[in-house]
Amino acid sequence: MIKPWLDRVRAWWQPAQRPAGVREAELHAWYRTELGRSLQTAERAVAEEVLDVGYHPFVVQLDVGLHAALFDAHQLKCKSALVISRQEINAHCPSAQAQLEHLPLQAESVDCIIIHHALEYSEQPHRVLREAVQALRPGGQLLIMGFNPFGFWGLARLVPWRWRQRPWQGRFLTLARVEDWCELLDCEAVRRTWFYHWPPMRHASWKQRGRRLNQLLRLLFPRLGAVYALVVRKNQLQLLSNHRWQPSFFFRGKAMTRKEQAVNRWKS
Repeated sequence: MIKPWLDRVRAWWQPAQRPAGVREAELHAWYRTELGRSLQTAERAVAEEVLDVGYHPFVVQLDVGLHAALFDAHQLKCKSALVISRQEINAHCPSAQAQLEHLPLQAESVDCIIIHHALEYSEQPHRVLREAVQALRPGGQLLIMGFNPFGFWGLARLVPWRWRQRPWQGRFLTLARVEDWCELLDCEAVRRTWFYHWPPMRHASWKQRGRRLNQLLRLLFPRLGAVYALVVRKNQLQLLSNHRWQPSFFFRGKAMTRKEQAVNRWKS
């Protein structure tokens, strides 16, 4: 008796995914709406703020539905930039059409990767994350943007007619779950932020009237933002240096002389 009811609740909260091309086309159409353009402006501001810190010669964005870059390569002084999507797009920067589960990138060749809602609309989100970390160089940054399931937009899925529309049909992943996946891939979280505390209202007149309400909600309930941004850094490998002495209770033999240390440095 309980299992069928739980299956219905699970199917309602995590609906079955349709083909990737159909989902991306619907999400692209939603980003052309007034609410979608407003969210795009907020996401672009966060991405430029993260990329403005440090120098990132090669930036890659894994795009789903937006079909545009969240950054200005000339303003950030990037030597090269690339937007990868499942569909053919016409972005201002170079773009490539490929499966996000199989990225056409060499290992440890990218300085910064932006995952823009690619985990929610993928059948294998952990595979997408692993491919991105593999292409990231040691010390590089990974910016992950995802819809917050516990924010105002996540709670809007409780409305019956909401979860059948975009972007509420995606599988919203919690920030803690994504962060655990990053830790398993030897990445360290650097920054966590929630933004866009507007309720999912279509009309811009409500937003113009409630700017103070947005600031108040951001101060009182910062984790109720519609989107979260997680910045992680890929850990670097640390080489062990030669020790001048070797304790006898751990190793057999005598301590290394200065001449032997110089020879070992020359060989390395």
